[in-house]
Amino acid sequence: MKLLLNYENIEKEINDQLQKLKNFALYENKKDDIALLAEIVAKIHLHDLNQSNLPLYDYKWVIDLVKKDYDYKNNIISALQMVSEMEYYNTDVEFKIKNKNFLTWDISKSNWHKEYRSGHIGNYVWDIAAILNYVNDPSFSDIFLGSYIQYGGKKPTLISIYANLYYVKVAEAVMNDNFNEVIIMTDAILNQNIFKTNIISKKTLNHLKICGY
Repeated sequence: MKLLLNYENIEKEINDQLQKLKNFALYENKKDDIALLAEIVAKIHLHDLNQSNLPLYDYKWVIDLVKKDYDYKNNIISALQMVSEMEYYNTDVEFKIKNKNFLTWDISKSNWHKEYRSGHIGNYVWDIAAILNYVNDPSFSDIFLGSYIQYGGKKPTLISIYANLYYVKVAEAVMNDNFNEVIIMTDAILNQNIFKTNIISKKTLNHLKICGY
């Protein structure tokens, strides 16, 4: 259920929840801590920010990052467009129309966003992907995803997780000027139409019944 569109209250609520998230360092969380931070992220994502003027992070933003003179940029852009189309056509109508939530993770600083006014909006799966990618631990992913869904967050489809993991990884590759992993992933997407990742285990996908191709 979406919360009421009262932006003064939304801003205060998000700032309060972000303050709680600052207590968590993702690389040292215990099981209970992971569950709690997933609950906080899920609460923030309940807000419908489709009318917000905050900057939007999506695959088009990532394409703009790649458009500078990088090797393999044409292949990467082609792969971004391919996975974005797969994501779009394998999701429901509501997702296509309403996909703007506050992003708790600041990908440019590898940390939680400081406050609402300096934050960004985007697809909630982008936020999940950014967090899972940063930690890069299947056991964390298992607890986080399970808790996120339990505490009211939507269940992402498999293609949306894979697509947004690719967006996040490409964005980070540009920021860090390190394309080694992304080039391998891009070749697999374009030549084999597959996406491989060890960030989320098959066991997690199965017991949470995450599907969607």
